Amino acid sequence: MAVDQSVRLIDGAGFLSSVGLLQVRTESEFGSVCGMNAAAASVACRQMGFEYGSISASPCRLYGGANVCGSSGTPVSMQSLRCDGGELDVGSCSWSLPDEACKTHDQDAVVYCGSVPASSLLADGALRLIGPDGAPSLDGVGRLEVFRSGVWVSVCAAGFAHGGAQVACRTMGFTGAASSASPPTCRNFRGQDFCGLAPPALSELTCDGSESCILSCAFEEGSAVFCAPGESVLVQCSGDGDSQGRPPKVAAPVGSVTPSMVKRTVNA
Repeated sequence: MAVDQSVRLIDGAGFLSSVGLLQVRTESEFGSVCGMNAAAASVACRQMGFEYGSISASPCRLYGGANVCGSSGTPVSMQSLRCDGGELDVGSCSWSLPDEACKTHDQDAVVYCGSVPASSLLADGALRLIGPDGAPSLDGVGRLEVFRSGVWVSVCAAGFAHGGAQVACRTMGFTGAASSASPPTCRNFRGQDFCGLAPPALSELTCDGSESCILSCAFEEGSAVFCAPGESVLVQCSGDGDSQGRPPKVAAPVGSVTPSMVKRTVNA
């Protein structure tokens, strides 16, 4: 299919990417998008030659531990971009001119585009933390989930200790886990419920802390697990990392924008 070169995604290093800061060209220059709905992400990604798109749950200043917001003084093309989903390009959707608040770039939209289901890009044993709102955690604290046999499953607190938390946090790029005599309960941590509705599918997860992957630890799964949702383990990680369980970036479609690097318009 033809690829429209009036939209692009820029990663934290300033490279063209399948995930990053969304930029739309209006008149002669590219600018970021200050807020958008989910359908707009799909329209923008199809415009770039991908099959689907989704908006990041993280703000642009905290995307994967990096700041991918547009730099101060760079253009903002659109505010409140809203699409129905069937449009051929984002210019056919509704949007408004950016106000002063948009010019800080704090509300710049970050988008992930793909051509295959995200689950097929995730390795068995990938990890993420889920916050009390059911979305991936932004602060390194949440219910631990493991990508196992094509689905995300929670881990039971039974048998789980600090060694498991250390391995989980390091796998997600954090420096380690906050020390605790015993894992905090998911039912009431900081006055919020992190447990979710699905019962854990992994239990008795036992690590000595040296393992490079959570699946290298001993654990039980399947019919051997008898845990309720309220027994899901909650993990607190220290330092900076990425607890959102995102699939890796993929190559742009054939025929997409050709430069290997574009003029940098995001913060380091």
